[in-house]
Amino acid sequence: MRSERIYRRPCGNRHILIAALCLFILLSLPLVCKGEDLSTTRFISQDQGGALSITSRKMTLNNQENTIVFEGDVVIERETMTLKANVVEAVFEPVTERENGMIENSDRKRSLSAITATGDIEFNQGVRTVYANRVVYFKKDEKMVFTGSPNIREGDDVLKGEKITVFIQEDRVVVEGGEAIIHPK
Repeated sequence: MRSERIYRRPCGNRHILIAALCLFILLSLPLVCKGEDLSTTRFISQDQGGALSITSRKMTLNNQENTIVFEGDVVIERETMTLKANVVEAVFEPVTERENGMIENSDRKRSLSAITATGDIEFNQGVRTVYANRVVYFKKDEKMVFTGSPNIREGDDVLKGEKITVFIQEDRVVVEGGEAIIHPK
């Protein structure tokens, strides 16, 4: 009789553990990627003008420059107004040395100075919708300046121009270098 030797590697606990870990990682990978696509950041500020809510995919705070940059599917909501953009930069009034010393151990309260939004702007206020490539909101004057092929639609009426300024408190719109298509009622 012929004797045959069969060489087998022992399959110990270490190999089973490694295989189970690899299987877990491979099965979890689609869930991790899906969660990353759906993640959002939310910033809420309250001042005399009411609550301001900003939602985005990414938020970067820079204390030295007094800015917060929001990137990816940015939505700003305030009372009856909504603004959508690709990127938004909020600029705050700097804190003076005196104020900094007074609020050393408490939360810093900064006043909003301006907001600049770029990329596929859509601003809704009631029945009015403004589209543009760039908008700057000036808190002090409560006005928004739209540039980059701006156009404003209210019902069937359309206003186009090089620059559109919306005065929020006055409910007034100024169109510079433009044209209007107005349908009588």
